[in-house]
Amino acid sequence: MSNTFSNKASTGKYRVVGYDQYDYSEYFIDELPNLEQALQLLKTKCAAPNATPTSFSDVYFIYNDKEEMLYKGTFDNGIEQPGR
Repeated sequence: MSNTFSNKASTGKYRVVGYDQYDYSEYFIDELPNLEQALQLLKTKCAAPNATPTSFSDVYFIYNDKEEMLYKGTFDNGIEQPGR
C-alpha cells in the first residue's frame, strides 16, 4: 500500500481510513475525538457493499495516535480486532 498521508491520528483521536481494493489506494475518511464515534462510523461504512462481488468492497480501518490499527471492517466479515 502506498500512503499519501499518515495513518497516525492526532493526539488523543482516532483516524478512520478506507482501502480501495480496485485501485489499491488508501484514503482518509475522518478523524474523531473518541473510539465510540470511530466505531459507529466504521459500522456505517461496513453496512453496505460498494462492489460486486461484495468481497471486493472497500476495507476500513481505525488507527490511534500511535499509528496502531485497532479495528478492521468489511461488508463480508464485519468488524474485527486484529490479533484477537
